[in-house]
Amino acid sequence: MYSESDHRPIVQKYGGTSVGNVDRIKHIAKRVSEQVEQGYQKIAIVVSAMSGETNRLVGLVGDINPKAPAKHYDLAVSAGEQVSVALMASALEAEGVSARGFTAYQLGIVTDEYHSQARIQEIDCRKLFDVWERGEIPVIAGFQGITRQGEITTLGRGGSDTSAVALAVALDAAFCEINTDVDGVFTADPRVVPNARLNLEMDFEVALEMASLGSKVLHARCVELGAKYRMPIVVRNTFKENDSDRTKIMSFNDQQRLEAPVVSGVTLARDVVRMTVDCMPPDQRLVSGLFENIAEAGVNVDIIVHNRSDRRDAMRLGFSIGRSDLGKTLEILDAWKGGVSAEPMIDHEEGLAKVSVVGLGMQSHPGVASRCFAVLSERDINIHMISTSEIKISCVISEGQADLAAQALHEAFLDE
Repeated sequence: MYSESDHRPIVQKYGGTSVGNVDRIKHIAKRVSEQVEQGYQKIAIVVSAMSGETNRLVGLVGDINPKAPAKHYDLAVSAGEQVSVALMASALEAEGVSARGFTAYQLGIVTDEYHSQARIQEIDCRKLFDVWERGEIPVIAGFQGITRQGEITTLGRGGSDTSAVALAVALDAAFCEINTDVDGVFTADPRVVPNARLNLEMDFEVALEMASLGSKVLHARCVELGAKYRMPIVVRNTFKENDSDRTKIMSFNDQQRLEAPVVSGVTLARDVVRMTVDCMPPDQRLVSGLFENIAEAGVNVDIIVHNRSDRRDAMRLGFSIGRSDLGKTLEILDAWKGGVSAEPMIDHEEGLAKVSVVGLGMQSHPGVASRCFAVLSERDINIHMISTSEIKISCVISEGQADLAAQALHEAFLDE
């Protein structure tokens, strides 16, 4: 990958486990030093907070004031990245590499005003080119941004990955390298499916589906950004040799899409809750109003099923959410049903999980859905809800059978 960079900038992101202690930070600094000696001068490093630090800061805010204003929350939880920047820059200096650290404010990573879930609007890269011109390596705080009014924001889960890809796009980098504690994106979670294999190449479309369906290596927002701007993303293990296998995520050409496997991965998302609204008047305005209220509360709704109730003059609505959003969703439903003439019945079911198969080859290979359902049926795994697209099939099942389902589907589609 580096030999193909054509002297364009390269962005390296190091996650919390990668910078989890002093020895690991020194290991990274040595790697960067060797790359600089090899002639790669335009490297930009993005760092996360040290492993566990953000959770510690979140806990402190909660202990002081569980209802602390979002701007105070962001100011506190973004502090971990600033420490990592200082330590990494110091480690590079110890290796003989001149370094310059930047917070989001110092560099100019401008976001919208949605605290704790901010989105990057622009990045001023002029200072980075000045740093490279002086022979220095910039180290940038991930996860954080700054509003036009000068307020510190954070980007939410996976924010440092998003920072890195956004920076790579702004720099027109050769690629964005995500350094983590795994070798790349596997065909399944190796902790659940021991014989899962490393995907060496993936199309953005498949990687985005896998990220949104429960694969925890990359957050969906960073893959979405890479896909939008066709910025290649490389995922590698921080602690392996530079020439070790890794995953490259990119836009496949027509030939690559034709040769892509039918199924590239099996994902698993736990803590799924199925919500049911029954005996609801057949008025689409009610459905629209309900989901508007849910969206405004920041609740992500996944699978939606809308059909006729046992009563001929009524409808039944079912949808799935994450367990962490249950309390908020129940409050919304309780307030919403008060405005419905014939008060609907509301119920929910916890203890569920979602297992999915994803692959570009599904577009040209019929029968994947029937085989998927047959595999689950053979293991006496009942399906509660189903969602499909051109390249994925998702089934909501009992959480107690989640591991078995993932193992069975991987065996059926990927162990051949």
